[in-house]
Amino acid sequence: MLFIINQEINLGFKNMKSFQFNVALCLEKTAFFVLAALIILYAAAGVTGNDPVETPKDTSFTNVPIEKLAAEFTEIRRIKGHFDGGKWNAEVDRWQGRKHKLMIELEIRLSKGKYQKSDIIRLLQPPDQIARSGDDLFKWITELPGNNTITAAPVEYLVYYWRGTHDFLYFTCIDDAIVHSGWWYAWE
Repeated sequence: MLFIINQEINLGFKNMKSFQFNVALCLEKTAFFVLAALIILYAAAGVTGNDPVETPKDTSFTNVPIEKLAAEFTEIRRIKGHFDGGKWNAEVDRWQGRKHKLMIELEIRLSKGKYQKSDIIRLLQPPDQIARSGDDLFKWITELPGNNTITAAPVEYLVYYWRGTHDFLYFTCIDDAIVHSGWWYAWE
């Protein structure tokens, strides 16, 4: 753009309409590229809040009964990883590590409306935290994009840590019904 403006100035403004046209064309192209860059950056940012991350379905879980997946989860959640004060452990700390994959599969299966709060606690053991109205965590989860659980009924969130308080899965409960589930990802 500056090159074109300098070129027109050096010509002594012989053709003012050409100068105005070139400036307008450069500004239009610049605006287009800025807008395109913003769209690309927005799209590249991916998911926000608790929207599920597009991950390929792990077919190794297809024929595994829910009870067996839940039992494996209760075992693997006892392992201390980097985010729980232990050493880095790829099985529990890595994106798409075994613990993460188990939790994704459990969320898919347990949030389909077939299971109740009591079933989740029976299968997965007590949650790491239960967030209720008045808790900071309750407020944070409630304000996540895509969380549509604003209701007059009392809402609770059953929180199961993946990587400590850094990233976790939650189930939204109204009375004993599971009405929603989602993830809190730190996205560092």
